[in-house]
Amino acid sequence: MQAFGINVPLMVMLTYAGGAGPAAIAGVLAAPIIQITPLMGSNLIIVVFAVVVIGGMGSILGSILTGLVLGLIEGLTKVFYPEASNIVVFVIMAIVLILRPAGLFGKER
Repeated sequence: MQAFGINVPLMVMLTYAGGAGPAAIAGVLAAPIIQITPLMGSNLIIVVFAVVVIGGMGSILGSILTGLVLGLIEGLTKVFYPEASNIVVFVIMAIVLILRPAGLFGKER
């Protein structure tokens, strides 16, 4: 990229700031509502892993679309059958892995 006249270190810094800035603002806004702890996101790690696996490893578009669809499905499940809302993501993950082991948008190797 430097061959095109782009200052790469500056672009890396701006990209990092573009992600860290909104995250900091979200933390400040969330502080009065929920208790801040170092383990805040640990309950989401497994669900995020399921989203990446269902979308396909290495597919950003697959992860985005899968996250949107699974969020809708989980929300609808909480409305109609709340007892199953915690497990619906993993049932979908099991079905997708049985039918398509590389994920929905992953490449078969």
